[in-house]
Amino acid sequence: MSSDSEVKLDDKYVFQNITNNMVKDLNVTLGTFDITTKERISHFLSQVIQESELGRWTTELGGKKYFSKYEPGTKLGKQLGNTKKGDGYKFRGAGYIQMTGRYNYQRFADAMGDPKITKIGAEYVAENYAWRAAGFWWDDNKLNKLVDSGASVTQVTKRVNGGTNHLVNRKKYYALVKKTLR
Repeated sequence: MSSDSEVKLDDKYVFQNITNNMVKDLNVTLGTFDITTKERISHFLSQVIQESELGRWTTELGGKKYFSKYEPGTKLGKQLGNTKKGDGYKFRGAGYIQMTGRYNYQRFADAMGDPKITKIGAEYVAENYAWRAAGFWWDDNKLNKLVDSGASVTQVTKRVNGGTNHLVNRKKYYALVKKTLR
């Protein structure tokens, strides 16, 4: 992949905020997490495009009140391994696939050898590890294996999103990325 300030998938869809460092990190991420086949890259990027809204967002949107749903004592908070008051906001979705929760952040911090990931939280991940957090989550959740089994965009979306939110967009982005990669 190469960089400009934006990458056009077609005349309507443009991935935002492209820098040389971002492209370098994307390429490192694709190699590190073995997202190296056309099919893997197409699925990965189509999910990233939707989750980040074409690169616009590297943290989950909402105020502290919104993230109370991730606090300890809630069903989601328990599933995400959040154990301390404030974890819901601190460990909200970050990176291009919106990695969420203390459990995921701790495992990612261990893998990267960077304690600031759990000390600072979402802002730090978004600023320093947007692609690698996405690649780590992808790898940790065995998405390459799922894609290699012939999974559809719907099946990949269910694993990434927990449902089928914005499925039409994800399918459209998948087709555009696949066409762009030739």
